[in-house]
Formats: sequence, C-alpha cells, structure tokens
Amino acid sequence: MMKLPKIIDRALSFLGLSRRNAFSYTGAQANRLTLDWFAAILSADQETKGNMRTLRARGRELGRNNPVAKQYLNLLAANVVGSAGIQYQARVRSKSNELDSESNREIEKSFTDWSKRGNCTVDGKLSLRAVEDLVIRNVATDGEVFVRHVPGFANKHRYAIQLIDADCIDHNYTRDRGKNENEIRLGVEVDGWGRPVAYYVNPYHPSDFGGSLERERIPAEYVTHLYDPSRVNQTRGVTWFHCVMLAMRILEGYIEAELVAARTGAAKMGFLKYTDAEAFDAPDPKTTKIRFEASPGTVEMLPPGMEFVEWKLDHPANAFPQFVQAVLRQIATGLGVSYNALANDLVGVNYSSIRAGLLTERDQWRRHQAWFAESFLQPVFDSWLPMALLSGELALPSRDFRKYGAGRWQTRGWQWVDPLKDVQAAIMAIDAALDTRDDVISDRGGDFEETLEQLDAENKLAKKYGIDLQGSTKTPLLADKTDVEDDVVDPNADDTKPLTPKRMAEMRELALVVGGGKPQ
Repeated sequence: MMKLPKIIDRALSFLGLSRRNAFSYTGAQANRLTLDWFAAILSADQETKGNMRTLRARGRELGRNNPVAKQYLNLLAANVVGSAGIQYQARVRSKSNELDSESNREIEKSFTDWSKRGNCTVDGKLSLRAVEDLVIRNVATDGEVFVRHVPGFANKHRYAIQLIDADCIDHNYTRDRGKNENEIRLGVEVDGWGRPVAYYVNPYHPSDFGGSLERERIPAEYVTHLYDPSRVNQTRGVTWFHCVMLAMRILEGYIEAELVAARTGAAKMGFLKYTDAEAFDAPDPKTTKIRFEASPGTVEMLPPGMEFVEWKLDHPANAFPQFVQAVLRQIATGLGVSYNALANDLVGVNYSSIRAGLLTERDQWRRHQAWFAESFLQPVFDSWLPMALLSGELALPSRDFRKYGAGRWQTRGWQWVDPLKDVQAAIMAIDAALDTRDDVISDRGGDFEETLEQLDAENKLAKKYGIDLQGSTKTPLLADKTDVEDDVVDPNADDTKPLTPKRMAEMRELALVVGGGKPQ
C-alpha cells in the first residue's frame, strides 16, 4: 500500500507543486490554526446562488429591527440622496459652444415636473426623490433593485418607471446555452459575451396566494438592474450587510441579554433558605406562605427556621461599553462609515479627529453618489428625454434628443464642523487658482448659476426697498468697524496671522457667494 506522504507528493506533482513550494504564502498554509478556515473556488454566481435568498431575507430583517442597520440605512439615504434628492443640471451648449440657457432651463423645468409624485412611477405613489430614497435603501438590504422603463405610458410625458422586487426574478431559473438559445443565469438571459438580453419576471411576489407563477420575459433595454458587483461576471447582487450581519445579530443578542440581566438584577430577587436542612418539612401551601412579593416600605416575616438569601446580578458588566464600542467599530469598518456616525457617539472626539473621520466617510458617500447617478438616474433621464420631446411636453428647437443629453447630476453637499475655517480655506484656494467658485458651491450642494441669480434677485429687491445688504450681512468680526484694527486676529484660527480689514472685507464678499449655495 502506498504511504500517505507519497500520495501527497503525487497529488502536488500533478498540480505542478511540491511540498516545499505548495504553501509559499502563509495565508495558504494548512495547519492546526487554519483547520476551521473553509474556502472554495467557485464562480461568482455559484457563490451567490445558494446564499442569495437567505442573505436577502436576513438583510431585510436587520433593516427592520436592528438599530445599527437602521442607522446605516438612514445615513445612506441622508448622505447619498439628501433631503431634496439628486438634481439634474442640463449643460447643453449652442453652436458657438456657449451654454444654451433657455434650452437648459426648459429641460430642467420639464424633468422637475415629471419627477413630481403622480408622474414618474406607474402607480403614481412616489416622487422621484422618494424613489431615490427607496431604491438606495433596498439596494443596501436586498443587494439589488430592478427598475422597468415604460415608454408610452399614459401620462403627459408618455414615460414612467416601475420598481420590481428582487424576489420576482427567480434566481433558481437557469438554462444552459443551446444551439439557438441564450443561457439563462439566475433568472437573467445573457448572450455569449455575458451581456444581459432579457429578465424573467414574475408579475406577483412568490409568497402571494393566488398569484401566477408564469414568468414574463422583459427585454434588457427596458430594465435597469441596479447592483454593485464585487466580482467579475457576477450576475446578481447580495446585501451590503453580508460581511457584518453576523456581528450585528450577535451584538444585538448580547445587548438584549445584558438589558434583561440588568433588569433582573434591579428587581432585587432572592431565595428563602432553611437554616437547618434536617428540619425541612414540605409546607402546606394552603396554610404556609412560602413566597412573598417585594414592595417599597413593607416588611415581611419569614417562617421559623428560614432566612432570606439575596440574589445579586452584577450587570451590565464593567467591560460592557468597551466591548460594544469595539464591535461597533468593526461593523462601521465593514460598512465603510465612521464609528461616531454609526454609533451616534461623539464622546471624546475633537475637531481634528472628527474632521479626519468625516473626510474618509464622505469619500465613501461620494463614491455611492457617483455610482447611483450613473447606474440609476442617468438611464432614467436618457429614457425620459426622447419621450418628453415626442409627447410635446418638452418644447425645444429640435426633437433630436441626441442634441440635448449633456448635463450633470448635482448631489448634496455638506457643511464642515467649523464653517469659518471652511470659508477661509475656500477663499485661499480660489485666490491661489487652485479651486473655482463653481466647485466650492457644488461641494456644498448648490449651483453657481442659481446662486448668482438668487444674489441678483436679492440685490434688486433690496434696492427697491432701500436696504443695504452689505451692511446687513457683516461677519461678527466686522460688526463694529470702530473695533477693527490692522492687528485683528481670528481667535478660532490655527495660527496668529493678522487679518486686516481689507482682507476681512474680501472674505465677507466671497462668503456671500459661497453661502448662497444650498447645503442640505
């Protein structure tokens, strides 16, 4: 019989390896420390198929009942979508390469009208802002959302969208590639290059009684499949909670156990104990009171030969806060947000630490914003524009929609912890030609042209009533000119560089422009 080492050597030799170089990487070593580390080489769809339904169901349950998951979904909607939603800004140019203000204004006006509740969805229940909020939350919990484009719909723009539950696309529906048939992977028909050709949609949710299980084939040109793939050739998406859901669930159970234990300990329960075990005689429950209820201000008399033994529960444990914080930091890392925002904990933070955390977190939010706009909003706009032109609801010099597709999506911006330092930094960057007013206002969620229009309207209205806006918008440091000297120093600044009255006036002027944005 061949010995085991020789069998191993032959197996490794077949793979072009030897025992010497088989585990050149420590992460690939097989020893007692890695016996519970199971990993398999599977395609992205094979990894997804067996776990998709369970992951989706658990992700939804966490979103409903877990406060940490709920907080993440709230942060996601607030920072990616914002209170006003992601706005479209048309940037159509004329033949002279100048912005066509009239066409841009008409496009934005018509798209805003379509975005209102009752116009943009087939059921008329949601506005586009509400759709954005719902979609980003469902992508996080479910891992994917399907949006159906319905051209020719019976509204004045002749176009609407329909949101399709991910459960309605059966991931168990597969078909091998045939001679004249495309392959179907997880309910999605793909061609030889892996490009989606059609989606097979159940018109009813699988859990609904009386619903038909007959699938409807919808061509891919009418469906936007919104998901964030993590692997090459991944056909379906998985919940964004997948790497932290176990930690969330265990932490939730641990906190619940500590709460129950603390409540039990606060009840001051105890036991009645016989002082002499030999004297024990089963009491008659009809004549002997063998238990009592503790009430404030009352004294109980115990039967002869018995004593009261208090039951003490020291909960929550002393290490409870530190342990919860450590687990929450791990969860925040997995979700790509700061611990302070996810845990709603600002204890011990300072200006520098919270700013550093916000910079990293906001980079993640901007990534989500860019992905969301290009993957969801842009296909919606591209489908709406030709139908709006054909219906006549959008009146432009030409009905060739290809001439009017230039534009950008204005996402929400953020205020900083110290607005004064933020404005000072913006002024210095503009003075050094390192930034523009347009970029500064865009970062705050505003539009430069709209800001100038608002400032012009304010100046005209103020002039009509004889009000000096320059005097009414002085910064606190310039509230009284008699107190302003050449050596005025900003007490909140990091350095002691003098701020002259001239420089402060320049800062005030730019602050009016920068402050004209619409931070959300």
